[in-house]
Amino acid sequence: MEENIFEGLKYLLSFPKGFQQDQKYPLIIFLHGAGTRSDSLERLGRNANVGRLLERQDARGYILLAPLCPNADWNEWMKPLVGLVEHYRAVSYIDETRIYLTGNSMGGYGTWMLATHHPDWFAAAMPVCGGGVPAFTRGMVDLPIRAFHGLKDTLVDPIESLEMVKAVNRNGGYAELILFPECAHNCWSAVYSDEKNYDWLLSFTGERKKTEVEELTGDYYG
Repeated sequence: MEENIFEGLKYLLSFPKGFQQDQKYPLIIFLHGAGTRSDSLERLGRNANVGRLLERQDARGYILLAPLCPNADWNEWMKPLVGLVEHYRAVSYIDETRIYLTGNSMGGYGTWMLATHHPDWFAAAMPVCGGGVPAFTRGMVDLPIRAFHGLKDTLVDPIESLEMVKAVNRNGGYAELILFPECAHNCWSAVYSDEKNYDWLLSFTGERKKTEVEELTGDYYG
């Protein structure tokens, strides 16, 4: 796993087994929650969800990009984050049509925010127990979204995910919300441990059509 820095934003970059620079690979971008904020990439490397993504990397064949928010929130670091993603979109070994965005809690907010700014950059997005600004979802018509929230979450009200999903669909997009009735804020352990979510996420490409989004999206569960 490589440790790097881009415009003051530290990040981890991990390659699947057998990586060859002359081939193209899907890219998953993971945005961590507030509890992982630090100046230390070592702390990010110990993040349980980073671990879950790394566990599946070789079998799934994706590159993992995990930036580190040192303080404040992803909104404060949005400019370098956008620059970082833009940089890797142009890297020769990244399949630009298969870039995926996900994150939990503060990273769920960051996922919604980055996706509303640049929906055309991503093949699909999975925000977990986050929220955003519903009015900013107008450009997300062609972006498949699967959001998650625990109904017993007292830190981030599930209504925040619901309002974002409803706004996307009102604008003609296709988003779904999966609720976990018995989960509180940490529903992310169930999300990133479920192989069905990796199947769903990695099934999309940026060359999709709206009808394909509807056909590929799975049923609700949780």
